[in-house]
Amino acid sequence: MRRLVPGVVLLLLAAPAAAETRQLHGIKGDQDQRVRMVAQEFPWSAMGRLNFFSGHCSASLIGPRLIATAAHCLWNRRTQKPFPASSFTFVAGWDRGEYLRASKVTAIHAAPKWVLDGESRGLNSRADDWALMELEEPLGDEIGWIALGAPQAGMRVAVAGYGRDKAQVPLAHVGCRLTRQALPGVFIHDCDAVQGESGGPVLGWSEGELRLVAINVAVIPSQGEAGVAAAVDALRPLALRLGAATSTRAGPVSKPAGMDLSQSLR
Repeated sequence: MRRLVPGVVLLLLAAPAAAETRQLHGIKGDQDQRVRMVAQEFPWSAMGRLNFFSGHCSASLIGPRLIATAAHCLWNRRTQKPFPASSFTFVAGWDRGEYLRASKVTAIHAAPKWVLDGESRGLNSRADDWALMELEEPLGDEIGWIALGAPQAGMRVAVAGYGRDKAQVPLAHVGCRLTRQALPGVFIHDCDAVQGESGGPVLGWSEGELRLVAINVAVIPSQGEAGVAAAVDALRPLALRLGAATSTRAGPVSKPAGMDLSQSLR
């Protein structure tokens, strides 16, 4: 376990915080179904905070040096330009200032059809709300990675990330569902997830193991706070060329999971 120096920790707290859960978009009912996970346990260890100057998103290791996140996380609202790769640091297993491993980002590959201009776009653009990032360090060799899977309507999933209300610990809603496919490459889910969890993994049981089946990207407040996820099908060809793994693997520094996700997600 490693610890960041206090000055850096304060910088990483810049993401806005909500005072009460009921003020957060993305919570579906009266009770928040997100549960705090153990950051050192796989697969949560392969998820991390994607930190940048003005806040954070969430992301997942899908290969030794490759992470997947949401494309809208690339936009710098202050400068009205995309962040350069050097602005990002992926911190795996982050938990209240402690973490497993961290690496700077060296290259960004946004979806070719995604327009980086900071504009809020409709549901039909969300299939392209994904980005792949290459890391300076091969964190996956030590932590492990989550292979890409195939989403299906009705599939039980777990949606995880670092929400703005509890940004220092990993949270997940386990056993919710991809309720329907809204458009090609776009799924609606009923999982609790809020701002800050953008780019976080939507995990499902696929091909006999736990896999990343989609990326959490948005909420529709007018539809009961329904969640929106971008299927990984579109990013798969590029991801494989960049070194994405073909099967899920826990690394040596990750602890075994405390819960049996195979039972919760099958």
